[in-house]
Amino acid sequence: MKTIVAATDFSASAHDALERAAQLARAHGAQLHLLHAPSYGQWSQGTGMFSHLFDDGNAPSVEQDRARLDKIAVGLNRRFRVRAECHVLPGKAATEIAAFAQSREADLVVLASRGEGGVKRLALGSTALKVIWATLAPVLLVREPTEAGYASMLVATDLSERAAHVCTTAAALLPKAALTLVHAFRAEFETALELVGARAESLRRYRADQGTAAAARLEDLWNEVRGRGRRKAQCVIAHGHPVPVVLKAVSEYAPELVVLGKHSGPRWEEKILGSVVQNLLQQLRTDVLVVP
Repeated sequence: MKTIVAATDFSASAHDALERAAQLARAHGAQLHLLHAPSYGQWSQGTGMFSHLFDDGNAPSVEQDRARLDKIAVGLNRRFRVRAECHVLPGKAATEIAAFAQSREADLVVLASRGEGGVKRLALGSTALKVIWATLAPVLLVREPTEAGYASMLVATDLSERAAHVCTTAAALLPKAALTLVHAFRAEFETALELVGARAESLRRYRADQGTAAAARLEDLWNEVRGRGRRKAQCVIAHGHPVPVVLKAVSEYAPELVVLGKHSGPRWEEKILGSVVQNLLQQLRTDVLVVP
């Protein structure tokens, strides 16, 4: 990992994200970029529609925001011994963050799950969601203050073609963290068998066989990743929909970080059908790494 981009709106939750980014930059010897993308001249709670009613005399300037960001960088250097480059890029936050990350070929983008305009600290903000879908880099959403490096992580995998990439990315980010792999399966012809009235015992055996096959595929996936220097991982297979399976596993194993692979389908499908990833992002209360 060579380059980390961390975005802030100067909220308390965003400061937690900056500290996590600095901690990871220190651990990997990566270059850290701090980014603030303000939308000057707009009333933050009115998305600009009432800005003409207010005096802009107290609005912050690029110079003031840059000074504020420089001060934060000094504090991060003092605590984590890492130097950061500071950037103030006025515009739409999600667009500027994604574009900057691409221009610097960022290996990781770090931001808070919700900024100062959020109603709930743990809810997922629109800026965070837009950055996830817009950027080609892994995105780390930070919800908890940084006390120490992540000691454990849970990777939810669908065993797709990109599953190994997701696991390898997570393993490279946290090579010493305890790892749990979770896969939720539903037998391929299960619904059809239910519709034609298959006997309960036949369905049970069919699910068991499919579960055994899924477990073997998960083990193969881990062997592929482990061959790159990773230590032992715990593999969990469960029958059912991915969202409740993953949430139950998170509750049981209490990882400090959850890793998800970003949906690879078309955007219209995300909007119409919803997404397992988006659903989990809204419900999880841990820090989350989303890998494209």
